[in-house]
Amino acid sequence: MPFCPSCKTEYLPGIARCSDCGIALVDQLPQEAAEVYERCANCSELVTLDSEYCIHCGVIFSEKKFMCETHPTTEAVAVCIICNRLLCEQCAGKKKERTFCESHKGIETSEDWAVAFQSFDYYEANIVRGKLESAGMTVNPRNNESLGFLADGFMESVIGRSILKYPVKVFVPFDQYLEAIEIVKHEFPPDES
Repeated sequence: MPFCPSCKTEYLPGIARCSDCGIALVDQLPQEAAEVYERCANCSELVTLDSEYCIHCGVIFSEKKFMCETHPTTEAVAVCIICNRLLCEQCAGKKKERTFCESHKGIETSEDWAVAFQSFDYYEANIVRGKLESAGMTVNPRNNESLGFLADGFMESVIGRSILKYPVKVFVPFDQYLEAIEIVKHEFPPDES
């Protein structure tokens, strides 16, 4: 079977050019080099050797010198894991080995995920989940299972979930958080009162 070397689409025999890219097809795709990883000294997570900072905790380990965005004469030691803002030691807010800027230090995180939305209303949370998935985002809902086994479904209500302090939380990867928040704001505009 022929393949497009650019978009890697597989074609039926007899087709010579990619209909999307317009380039000649090849019989085999070249082998891609496997990425090489190393462990971050701060959080022990795996990162690629060509990374300038750890995507898991934000610590900079590049040989290049980066300057803090708030204090341009001070060297940056990390980036905010949400917005990638360069931060010096003074600006870097740490929470469980992760680095956050002042604007994002209050965001709830778990592993490499950040809470983009939470609600005691199961249906509202699942509307947001659907909107984010429709936008092509990776979504990881938590506390999404039914609580209907208690009190004949009472606990599935907003009141029941709030009594149990069991909101549905919609997590997205760190690098999708800012886009997810914009979608959530569009769906549920902040109350201006």
